[in-house]
Amino acid sequence: MTSSFCHTGAKSKFGRAGMESSGASEWFREEGAEIQKHQHIGVTLLPVLAAAIASVVTGTALVATRFMVPVADGLTIAMLRYVIAAACLLPFVAVFGRMNVTRRDYLPIAGLGILYFCFFPWCISAAMEFTTSSGGAIVLACTPAATLLLGQVTGTEQWSMGKGCGVGVAILGAITAIGNGGFRFGGMTWRGDALMVIATLLGAVYAIFSRPYLKKYSPLIVTSIAMATGAVGLLVLWALSDFSRGVPQLDGAGWAAILYIGIAGGALSFFLYAWALGQIGATNTMIMLPLNPIAALIAGTYFLKEPLSLELFVGLALVVIGIILVVGVNGTAPRRMTTGVGP
Repeated sequence: MTSSFCHTGAKSKFGRAGMESSGASEWFREEGAEIQKHQHIGVTLLPVLAAAIASVVTGTALVATRFMVPVADGLTIAMLRYVIAAACLLPFVAVFGRMNVTRRDYLPIAGLGILYFCFFPWCISAAMEFTTSSGGAIVLACTPAATLLLGQVTGTEQWSMGKGCGVGVAILGAITAIGNGGFRFGGMTWRGDALMVIATLLGAVYAIFSRPYLKKYSPLIVTSIAMATGAVGLLVLWALSDFSRGVPQLDGAGWAAILYIGIAGGALSFFLYAWALGQIGATNTMIMLPLNPIAALIAGTYFLKEPLSLELFVGLALVVIGIILVVGVNGTAPRRMTTGVGP
């Protein structure tokens, strides 16, 4: 009987131990899953935050560009911006990237760089002589819609009713923002608006045709090569047309604006965009683009006293809705879609 009692007691004791061990294991599994969940959220949050910061910075850089147009022409501003940006960005390639681009891919990437980092910023800087930074940023925010429309023409994007509606809504928003009820600067606003539309189309062309190289190589590497080529192109154009006048005589505020445009609006924003693109894909990166015109609107109103109108806010709302429809929410849009970002 004693033996039976001991056996039963031992069995009960080991049973309780087993249950406690099982409970402890379950607790560790749950805690481990919770830790992994928080780590995943943290890993995802950082690139989303980087894309948001980049969008805000590029919007405010557009305001700084307009601040500079009374003392420097568009070509000079664009040249200084991307010469500074390229000089700041290229050293990061040695740290964060590997220059493994094949020789035959250099030429098309360089050609795209001339398109996107030479003529694109030249159009934007010149546009700021005639229109507001907030209005220009709203037009430029239509780049994803223009990319989808061009992708449909070239057969590189999948079309759907929702995305088609998004393109239409975004275009309607841009037309509303730059309509006759909006800004009036001596009847010359249309020139700035036209230049911003051209810049938007150039951004869409870059987005479509740079995609094979962005998929094949690191976005940082492609962006660095393209930006350096564009900077050289701007420098050559400036030397041919503005060299005789020299670099404009700027005060402290002027050089601070140029440095902000080049370092923050050029190198930092494109580095953050490239890093975010590699971490969370184009869809989640592009969803931050509406912050660009919002930042430009706030900064332009506060620093430059740019006029506000009902059409501007309606146009901004329509463009934001259009971007959401084009890009999709929660990954509903094709993850392969890419776009040129940043002015």
